[in-house]
Amino acid sequence: MKLKRPHFEKLKSLTNKQKKLILAGIALLLLILAASYTVFIAPLLQKEQWIYKEETVERGTLKVGVTESGSLEYNTKSIDYDLDLDVSDDDEDDSEDDDDDTVQKYLKIEEIYAASGQRVTEGEELLKFTEDSVVAVRALLQNAVVEAKADYAEAESTYELSLLEAQTDYDTQKISASYAASIRNTSGTTVANNVASLQVQMEQKKANTASLQEKLAEAQENYKDALETYEAAREGYEDAGMDNTVNFMVIQSGYLSAKSKYQQAKSALTQADNESAIVDLENQLAAARAKQNIDRLDTEETYQEAVITGQNAQTTYNATVEDLKETLQEAEETKEKREEQLQAFEDFVGSDGILYATEDGVITEVSYEAGDRLTTTGALFSYATSDDMRISVDVTQEDIVDLQVGDAVDITFTAYPEDSYTGSILSINTTATSDYSNTVSYTVEISVEGELEQLYGGMTADVIFVTEEKEDVLYVSCKAIVEENGKIYVYRKTALGGRELAEVETGITNGVDIEILSGLEEGDTIYLASK
Repeated sequence: MKLKRPHFEKLKSLTNKQKKLILAGIALLLLILAASYTVFIAPLLQKEQWIYKEETVERGTLKVGVTESGSLEYNTKSIDYDLDLDVSDDDEDDSEDDDDDTVQKYLKIEEIYAASGQRVTEGEELLKFTEDSVVAVRALLQNAVVEAKADYAEAESTYELSLLEAQTDYDTQKISASYAASIRNTSGTTVANNVASLQVQMEQKKANTASLQEKLAEAQENYKDALETYEAAREGYEDAGMDNTVNFMVIQSGYLSAKSKYQQAKSALTQADNESAIVDLENQLAAARAKQNIDRLDTEETYQEAVITGQNAQTTYNATVEDLKETLQEAEETKEKREEQLQAFEDFVGSDGILYATEDGVITEVSYEAGDRLTTTGALFSYATSDDMRISVDVTQEDIVDLQVGDAVDITFTAYPEDSYTGSILSINTTATSDYSNTVSYTVEISVEGELEQLYGGMTADVIFVTEEKEDVLYVSCKAIVEENGKIYVYRKTALGGRELAEVETGITNGVDIEILSGLEEGDTIYLASK
C-alpha cells in the first residue's frame, strides 16, 4: 500500500516567492480582523459603570470668592557644616601636610538617620560622626589652643620688655633735647673767650703805640723848641760878656733835657715794635673768629638734630608702642580664634557626636552618605518647615483690586479634597506677569497655615479669595448637583437605602460647595455620582 505525502510536504514544493505571498496574505487578514474588533465590536461590549459616594448635607459657613490654582512651594532652610578647622599659621604651607594630618582635620560620618522626604521633629537624630574622627579633630583643636596660649604668653612678655626699652629711649631723647640749648651755648665759650682776649690784647697794643707816638711827638716838639732856644742863646753867648753865662747855662740845661727826653721817646717807640705785634694779633684774631664760626655751625647742627629728635621722640615712641601692641594683638586674636574654633566644634558635635534637628520640618535633601568625610563646608541637610510653605497664584486685574496683603484665604489641595486649609496673602506683585497676554494678571503669594505635616512640595491647590460669606446655611458638594430638563436635582438616600432624585433650589457657590435653599435637610445623605 502506498502512503500519501502530507500537505506540508506539498508546501515544500512551492517556490520562495509563493511562500512570501501566502504569509503576507495571512498577516493582512489578521490585521483586518484586529482593527474590526477594535472599531466595531469592542465598543458594543463596553458598559457604563457608575460609582456613588455618600455625603452628608452640612450646615455651616459658606464662603464665595475668586478661585485660582497653584502649587505648593517650599522656602527651604539648611543645616550647615561651617566649622573652621584650619589651625595652620599664615606662613605655613598646607600642601606639606601628610595624609595622616589631612585625615585628622576632618569629621567622618558613621551613620545617617534621615532621608529625603522624611518628616522630622525638633531634637530628632539626623546623623552620627565616628568616635575616632571626633577625638582626632578635638585633639587637633586642643593642641592648637595650647600653642596659641603659649605664643600669646611669650608675646606678652616681649611686649612688656620692649615697651620698657621704648620708654627709656623716649626719656633719653627728651632729656637730650632739653639740654641741647645749654650745650650749644657752652660749647663756644672757650673760643669766644680766646677771641675776646686777643681783641683786648690788640686794643692794648694799639693804645700803647698811640701813647708812645703821642709822647714822641710831644718830646720832639719840646726838643725842637729847646733847640731853637739853645741856638739863639748860644749865638747871644758868644757875642755877650760874662753876665749872660748863667742864663746860657740854664738854656743849655733845658736843651739837653729836652734832647734826652726826645731820644728816650724815640727809643721807646722803636723798641716797642707794636706794629708787628698788632699784625700778629690780628692774624690770631681772624683765625679765632673763623674757628668760632665753624664751631658755631657744628654746634647749631647738633642742636637742631637734638631738637628734631626730641620733637620726634613722641612720634617714634607712639609708633613703637603701636607696633608692639599690634604684635601682641595678633597673638591674642590667634589665641581667641583657636578657642572659638574649639568651642564651635564642641557645640557642633556635642557630647555624643550626634547631630540633631533644630526644628520640625520635612527633609528635602541629604548631601552626604555614611563613610563620607566633611572636607568642605556646606549644607548637610536641606529642609522645609510649615511656616515656609507658600503658594503662588496669578490673579486677573479685575479681581486683584479687591485683594489686600493680610487677607485670609481658603485652600483645598487636590490630594486631600476633604481637608480644608487656611492661609493669608503675603505679597502682591505690582508688575503684571505678562504684557502680551489678553488677560493681565498679577502674582499673589499665599502662606499656608495649620497642620501641614501631610503636605509636600509641588502639590496642586485651589486658593479661594473670599469675597462673600454666608453663615448658618445648608450646602453640599457641587459634584452632587444633577441638571435635567432645566431643573436641579441631587441623588438622595431613601429610608430603604435606595436612591431618588430630589429637586433642590440652590444659592451661592464657591465652585467647590453650593448653598441649598430648599429640598434637603441637615443630616440628609446624598450621593456623588461618577462614571
